[in-house]
Amino acid sequence: MHLPPLDVAVYPLDMMADRRHTGRPADLPSPPASLSPVSPSSAATFGALPNFASLQKAIRRVFRSSTITVRQAERLQGRLYRIFVASLTDGSALVLKCPPAYNTRLLRHEKHGLETEQKILQTLRDYTQIPVPQVIKYDSNGVALGSPFLMMSHIPGRRVSDLMDHLTPSERQSIQRALGAYVRALTSLSAPRFGTVHRVFAGKGHSSWREAFLALLEAALRDGEDMLITIPYDSIRYYIRRHAHYLEEVNEPRLVAFHMCEPQNVLLDPLTKKITGLVGFTSVICGDPLMNGGFSDGSDTFFQGVGERPNRSKGVMARQWMYSAYRSAVQIVGHHYRPELGGNETAARRSLTDALNELARI
Repeated sequence: MHLPPLDVAVYPLDMMADRRHTGRPADLPSPPASLSPVSPSSAATFGALPNFASLQKAIRRVFRSSTITVRQAERLQGRLYRIFVASLTDGSALVLKCPPAYNTRLLRHEKHGLETEQKILQTLRDYTQIPVPQVIKYDSNGVALGSPFLMMSHIPGRRVSDLMDHLTPSERQSIQRALGAYVRALTSLSAPRFGTVHRVFAGKGHSSWREAFLALLEAALRDGEDMLITIPYDSIRYYIRRHAHYLEEVNEPRLVAFHMCEPQNVLLDPLTKKITGLVGFTSVICGDPLMNGGFSDGSDTFFQGVGERPNRSKGVMARQWMYSAYRSAVQIVGHHYRPELGGNETAARRSLTDALNELARI
């Protein structure tokens, strides 16, 4: 399926909407079972922004109703973005995803994350059955008083990463099969050009996957060079350019979500152990489906959901090792930008070395 251009923007925190709303937003799930109450005066609970008052104000302005009231609020754990769940007095719940703190230095590919996620969530809800949050859309005729943010419905569930030790082998296989099917649905969507979603949807993507991937790689390497991070830049550039002709085997841009299958982005019903939703779509590109999250280490059950396992041709293997080198470089550089978030840099460096060695053998 070929996607039409979308015109969706991320607006400031206190931006108003023209549309009127007197009840709860359609199709919003019930609020979480347990939220810690937050009083309007306890702005410190939310950090510098948003405080309780701005949260309340933003929701009322979006729905053009002074009767909507935030009953409780909670800040969720997030690796980069600040995420808040607002439980309303009518029984519904909303999620606000806000930019990182102002002093957070972003990698080049992270600079349009919220805009990317908003576009992708709307696209997936329009064209697939992938269970993703509903974006709460609003217009830009209000007065901008705060920072950009993304408002969406709340999907109940627990992260797979939190329940991993309590899943049976059968339940894990069921989850992997479902994820494979969702990946198949995602990668069935094509785009007019290659590259980051921000550029493609603005009509500025690349005409070839080779150009797009080399641009992604160069952005990651320059992020590392900016911070004087020690990685084998010359070897990475040499081996990937040496095999770049294999990238020309990819002729049609497909949606690719890097973090779609990561355990912290998959939500489960804690009773049935079925997937209730997928989150974390800030890193999405239009490119080679082989680059999608889950393909590099997918199980047989995962590929049953996908429908087929990639062949073992020289071109496919070369592309997979190039993508592994790219992911490893991004992980290493990201660790140095934000070491407080943890991550296994040693494993990433080992993976990078393995990828370069394999490329040298091809």
